[in-house]
Amino acid sequence: MKNIFSVLLFIISINPVSKAQSQMPEIKNFGSNPGNLKMYFHAPNSTWGSSLKKPMVIVLHGCSQTAEIVARQSGWNKLADENGFYVLYPQQLFYNNTAECFNWFNRNDVLKDKGEVLSISEMISYTVNSYLIDTTQIFIYGLSAGAVMSVSMLSDYPDLFKAGAVLGGGAFMCALNPLEAMSMMNQPHFKSPEELGELVRNQNPDYTGNIPRLIIIHGEKDFVVNYKNSGELIKQWTNVMGIDSTPSIKIDSFSYVSDLTKYSWLDKNQNEIIIFYSFKNLGHAVPVDPGNGKNQGGEIGLFATDKNFFSTYYIAKDFGLVRK
Repeated sequence: MKNIFSVLLFIISINPVSKAQSQMPEIKNFGSNPGNLKMYFHAPNSTWGSSLKKPMVIVLHGCSQTAEIVARQSGWNKLADENGFYVLYPQQLFYNNTAECFNWFNRNDVLKDKGEVLSISEMISYTVNSYLIDTTQIFIYGLSAGAVMSVSMLSDYPDLFKAGAVLGGGAFMCALNPLEAMSMMNQPHFKSPEELGELVRNQNPDYTGNIPRLIIIHGEKDFVVNYKNSGELIKQWTNVMGIDSTPSIKIDSFSYVSDLTKYSWLDKNQNEIIIFYSFKNLGHAVPVDPGNGKNQGGEIGLFATDKNFFSTYYIAKDFGLVRK
């Protein structure tokens, strides 16, 4: 076990809320599972029928969370039922990490076809073979440790994903052991865009396909994962995409939220390929907006705070999953 890092995160992020048994079905025997993860799955309600291929979102929880907690707080299942897509939830085990963090800082869990990334890839293969999944519409979303693991999945398997969303995370391979991880969370290890980009390119040196679009959300008052880590991720992804690191568009008070700025990077066809939602007054938390409105949802809790901005809705909209 990675005890130094696990104990630190356990102290920082222990969840006082009882972790009830998940109400979502657990799927076992989905593959060789070298990362020793659990798999939970949510199918949209029956009004969407069973004969059409549907998109899928993979959701990676943060430290001290479970699939059930992240599903409830993020509101992904509600959006899945309203818009007709599947949601896959990998879940970490206490045995692997005592803070129940995905091991984003462990080389043998983030390099392509190893450990936890391979387990998650096997879950995706299982669902594609077992359900009518639109393989051109697969997305990934992660919080904190799950955010950095989401970047690992995008880096290792770019052909699998159309886009990903990263909340309170950082760049791929920004740390390779527990001590580096603790240091990076406090202050990122600044690298050049080329150095950061090479870390991604080295996973698939012959790959010439599309690079997944990227959505980032981070609060400037994040005292668990330094806000500057998102700057490193932006440097990395703009380098991999071969675009300028300066954003094309800036929108202040986005969606009438006074402390939210939206930055967009456009490709040559003026499509948004990187989006950064930057909050001035947000800590290490998912922005939600509990309520029954069309663009409301999520639940407040540890690492989920009411900002009058249902971030999952806007991410789903950016993914192209929200039906008009």
